[in-house]
Amino acid sequence: MYIGKLIFSQLTDHLPLHIFRRCVSRYNGNRYVKSFRCLDQYLIMFFAQLTFRESL
Repeated sequence: MYIGKLIFSQLTDHLPLHIFRRCVSRYNGNRYVKSFRCLDQYLIMFFAQLTFRESL
C-alpha cells in the first residue's frame, strides 16, 4: 500500500492559495455562499482539468 501523498495533493501544494484567497476577499467571492465555497469549486475544477472531464 502506498504511504506517501497522492498526486493531486502534491500538485495542490504548489498552488498559490494566498493569492487566490486575497482575490476572493477582494471581490467578495464567498459573500452569499452557504456551503460550497470558492476554494472548493476551484479545487473541483482543477481536478476536472487534470482528469480530462467533459462536465461536472
